[in-house]
Amino acid sequence: MRFVSGTAFSLDDVYITAVEAHVVHPNRDPERLEINWAVDIKPRAVDEILWAAFLPDVVMGPQKRINHHIAGAFQVRPIRIASASREVDVGGAPDWDPVLDEFDRARSGFITTHPAVADFVAVLEQDGGSRPSGQELVRTIAALIAADRAADAARIADEATARGERGPMSSTVDVLKYLSAYAKGPEAYAAFTASLTPTHNLQVHHESQRSTSTDLAREHHPGRLGHHLSSMDGSNPWAVVLAACPPAGAPDDHSTSLYMQAAGTAEAMVLEFCRPGGAALGAVSVRSVVGRPNTDQDRPELEIVLPRSTERIARHEVFTAGEAAELFELFYRTDSIAAGYMLRPVEGYLADGGRLDLRDTTV
Repeated sequence: MRFVSGTAFSLDDVYITAVEAHVVHPNRDPERLEINWAVDIKPRAVDEILWAAFLPDVVMGPQKRINHHIAGAFQVRPIRIASASREVDVGGAPDWDPVLDEFDRARSGFITTHPAVADFVAVLEQDGGSRPSGQELVRTIAALIAADRAADAARIADEATARGERGPMSSTVDVLKYLSAYAKGPEAYAAFTASLTPTHNLQVHHESQRSTSTDLAREHHPGRLGHHLSSMDGSNPWAVVLAACPPAGAPDDHSTSLYMQAAGTAEAMVLEFCRPGGAALGAVSVRSVVGRPNTDQDRPELEIVLPRSTERIARHEVFTAGEAAELFELFYRTDSIAAGYMLRPVEGYLADGGRLDLRDTTV
C-alpha cells in the first residue's frame, strides 16, 4: 500500500483502489472516538484516456501520473465500493487493522467479480437511473473508450452536449467535446483540435470599467453578441468590436483588417465594417459606416455621443441592438456583411500604416 496526500492506495495492472479514513469525535463528544472510511476504485485507463484527450501536451512521469490518479485536479472520479465506521477507544491509538482488512476484502471482491474495464462499464450501466452528473458522464465516457466501445462513448458525449450538459472541467471548450472527438479517432481528434484555433477576437470597451478582449472559435463559442450589444449604454460598455483573425500565415496588419464594430447605446448606435480592399484609392483596407438602403440621400445629421468623440451619421445609419446583433451574428458566421446594406467609406488604411480620409468618397 502506498500514500498520496494522506490517501492510501493500491495499484494493479487494471485498477487503482484507494481508502480514505478520518478519525472524528461523533457529535463533537470528546468521550467518543470513531473511524470513518471509504473504499473507491477505478480503472487506471480512465484517467489515461482523460489526459490523452484533454491534456495532450502535458508530460507526466510515472510518479506524477500516480499522484494525479489520486489527488490531481484533472482525474476521473472513482466509484465507491465500501464505506463504514467503527468506534474505537478514546484512550489509546486507533486500531487500523479492521480498516485495512475491509479495504482488502472490498478491493479483492470487486476485482475478482469485475476483472476487466468492460466489467467496470457494466457496473456503471447498471446504475443508470437518474440523470448523470458531469463527473459521472466523464467517468462513463472514458470507461467506454477504455473498453473499446468508442462509438458508444462518442454518442453519449454528443447527446449530453446537445442537451446542454457539461463536464466538470473545460479548457477552450467543455471536456465532453474533447472526449467525443478523441473517441471518434485520430483524424476526427486532429480536426477537432484544429477547430479550437481562434477565428475571431471580441472586444467590449468600457469608459470607467475594465474593457475585455476574448478570443473566440466560431465552431464552439456562441459569442453572446446580442447580450453585449444590448448592454451598451454609451459608457459601460460603449463599443463592441468583433474582428476576424487573419488566415494562417497572413500578416496581422491593415491588409488583413476584417472587423465589425458598434458604438453608442442599445437604442441608437453606429455600425462600421472594415475589410481588405481599396486598391483604386491606394489603400489596403477600408472602414465604412453601415446603412440601410437610402433613396432620400439623408445627410449625416444625427449625433452619436461617445466618451471621447461624437459621430455624425444619417438616419438610415442608426441601428438598435436587435438589428445590429443580426449583422454581427452573420459576420461571425460568414466574415461578410449582409446583402442589401450600404457602405459609406470613412477611412482607408495604407500598407505603410498611414490613413486616408474617405468621407467625401462614394463607392
